[in-house]
Amino acid sequence: MKLHRKAGLVVAAASLVAATISAVPSATAASANWNGPAPAIKGAVKGGTLTILNQGDFEHVDPARNYVGGTLDFYRFFIRTLVQYRTINGKTELVPDVASDLGTTKDLGKTWVFQLRQGLKYEDGTKVTCADLKYGVQRSYNDDILDGGTTYAHDLLENKNDFKGPYTTPNVDLSGVQCSKAGDSVTFVLQQATSYFPYITTFGAFSPVPKKHDTKQNYDLHPWSTGPYMIQSYDRGKQMTLVRNKYWDPNTDPIRHNFPDTIKVKFGYEQNALEQQLVADSGEARAAMSLDTEVVTNLATVVGNAKYKDRFFGFNSPYARYLAINMDKVTDLNVRKAIQCAVDLKTVLLAAGGTYAGVYANSLIPSNVKPAYRSFPVCGRDVTKSPESQIQAAKDLLAKATNKKTDITFAYRDKGVEPARAAAVQQALEAVGFKVTMQKLPRAGYYTAIGKRGVANEPDVIQTSWGFDWPAASGIVYALLDGRTMTDSDSHSNYSRQNVPAIQKMFEQADMTLNSAKQEKLLGDIEQKLIQDYAAVVPNYIEASNFIVGSKLGGVQADGGYGTISPLYAYVKK
Repeated sequence: MKLHRKAGLVVAAASLVAATISAVPSATAASANWNGPAPAIKGAVKGGTLTILNQGDFEHVDPARNYVGGTLDFYRFFIRTLVQYRTINGKTELVPDVASDLGTTKDLGKTWVFQLRQGLKYEDGTKVTCADLKYGVQRSYNDDILDGGTTYAHDLLENKNDFKGPYTTPNVDLSGVQCSKAGDSVTFVLQQATSYFPYITTFGAFSPVPKKHDTKQNYDLHPWSTGPYMIQSYDRGKQMTLVRNKYWDPNTDPIRHNFPDTIKVKFGYEQNALEQQLVADSGEARAAMSLDTEVVTNLATVVGNAKYKDRFFGFNSPYARYLAINMDKVTDLNVRKAIQCAVDLKTVLLAAGGTYAGVYANSLIPSNVKPAYRSFPVCGRDVTKSPESQIQAAKDLLAKATNKKTDITFAYRDKGVEPARAAAVQQALEAVGFKVTMQKLPRAGYYTAIGKRGVANEPDVIQTSWGFDWPAASGIVYALLDGRTMTDSDSHSNYSRQNVPAIQKMFEQADMTLNSAKQEKLLGDIEQKLIQDYAAVVPNYIEASNFIVGSKLGGVQADGGYGTISPLYAYVKK
């Protein structure tokens, strides 16, 4: 996920955010349980090695570059952000992290002041300062060099001096971030009132980075730790080892523990073999888990089986799996609609694991996100009842096309069931007359690659996914479908490259709609129009998440902040 949003965008409703996590009040009194240490975990013991077995490497661990849910959860072991999520006993809430409060505003969200927690140290024992926090924000402006992360900071913060990042304009100040003289608070000045701003500060761009240790792109190999663990070694694509950070003070941290002595992350596992290893629960797998396997091949074995009850985690996901049709390259509407009609959602979902893997979707907006979500037909049918390919309709549309583009380059990620899903799409497209060239890309750097515009082998159709940053259409539609997100060289997360003037006028109308319910409805209208009238995307399904862990692990939980399974409180049983 990558977002680049222009100034003057949406004001989200706190009530909408509160659908899954606690809402942010306009002024927040300090809470005792925000001080640290984190709440106790029943049965937890210290010692041992937690092993995480993954198919591929993390896209990024540099806080300015990371925007992938599983990694956002994982890197909390060594990255602390201004504010962060905490999930305890199934309840997820927003709590201060580097800050000591959730921020206060006296002007309805145009200016936010956060008090800063005292006594935080880096892995070398040096003090964390407000200047470090400001520098961490500033780094995110250089997304030409540090690609892959959120751009919320430079989308929302005031920037009077045309600051372009510390590597580009090192002698220019970023006016939107101001440290107090004492360094005990930070003020953010926004271009427009934004009530959900504290949620944005959970992203890595709002984490402290010591300037003297900033190695630019190489910071991805060793971000300077402020958490309970630090990176001891990182052999990209093979293994990462975390060890305890002796300068981390649990009394300053309301979120984290440091139960295992060591955390080892191993990369390069084939999905089926990984699933089988975890299900078999032998060897190192007994104290292991995975952040990206979904036990697809073994679901029939483990679901409902009492033997796996304490090790199996199944929960609803916010992730929409979909295809983006590149409107820069597939310019004929009839061709795009033919692609949309040709895709057989049934075979795609079967390739992903069947009904255990998710539910058919007509929209990128999950059905529980109201009032934006609405049910509407795609290619003339209700996809929840008739997910099959509309072959004749697709052929008829292709025959009507003026610019009949039938040679299609299809990009997909080499991860888990994604190649199988891509093969199902390829078969469906070729059945109606398309010639499909498959473009398999590695997991690491995938989202950066598919966002590039005007490059050689730029794909026509892209297999991708999105999970909202907060549960509202404003966390989906702006990011994925707003033409203003793009530059000439990068579509960012607008993978369809949508930039239709009539649609952009609707976005401008949404910008100026301060009533949250009306705004959400308008954003829902935009998405529906882009799917039905412009065929910009092809929704496939809303994902269900299913994980299994080793029998010697305790404290593992589904994390409501990132919609994934979390190792943050994991411990190795004696």
